[in-house]
Amino acid sequence: MIQMIVQYEVKQNLLSQYHETIHKISTMLPDFEADMFSCSQSEDRNIFIESFYVPTEAHYHAMKKMRLSRHHSVFGILEDFVPGGLERIGFMAIKQKR
Repeated sequence: MIQMIVQYEVKQNLLSQYHETIHKISTMLPDFEADMFSCSQSEDRNIFIESFYVPTEAHYHAMKKMRLSRHHSVFGILEDFVPGGLERIGFMAIKQKR
């Protein structure tokens, strides 16, 4: 199992739309075999950190590719929310020991 961590900044003026979008993202992640979703915001800036688990490294790489796609119907919406666009999103994978 892989813990996937996704970090990015959100523009201040788009926070309310972002919250609607992150809700959509959280409800669709199980369709990609992702579970245990959480999202937190840093206290001093609009930095958000998502965390969830996917079953394999292949799932991680496929999810990362989708998250960076401007053409994805939901993930692509983040392009407008993140200063600098989707390429400014950071990803990390932590392999869980069984």
